[in-house]
Amino acid sequence: MKIPARSNCRSMLFVLGLSSAAAFVSASWALAAEGQQGVKTTPVLTTDSTDLKWQDIGDLPPGAKVALLARSGDWSVARVKFPPHYVVPPHSHPNAEAVWLISGQVGFGFGDKLDKTGPWLKPGAFFALQPGGMHYVWTGDEGGIIDVQVSAPGGITFANPADAQKKK
Repeated sequence: MKIPARSNCRSMLFVLGLSSAAAFVSASWALAAEGQQGVKTTPVLTTDSTDLKWQDIGDLPPGAKVALLARSGDWSVARVKFPPHYVVPPHSHPNAEAVWLISGQVGFGFGDKLDKTGPWLKPGAFFALQPGGMHYVWTGDEGGIIDVQVSAPGGITFANPADAQKKK
């Protein structure tokens, strides 16, 4: 049986594409491993892990807690725990951030006005914010837990300056 030339060409392109992808992935892994020399390996952490050191978040309304999961150079990943019926007023950060919903009943909104009519997100939800992107958070009966990846220097600017917590 003779294979048509067009089919043979497609097969060769497919193999070439796979080979290129494999080479790219291998090179990426090598570069990533080389750049990770200063990163400390952490134990597997769960939300109720005794290794987590929960602390108050001075810039947010009372009740929110944070635990540092990992840090290397100017980036860090923190786990943030919000109590039930909690609101983080509209605010922004000077750097981009990536947010994952880990558990609970949490709503996220975008803009400088609080609007809690949006849907409840499900665990696994993800979004990324550009530097200066205004957003807000609220929780329902369960409270909620998020993971946030940010880079230094951090900071928070509230849309309404009256929402900023007074430093003691």
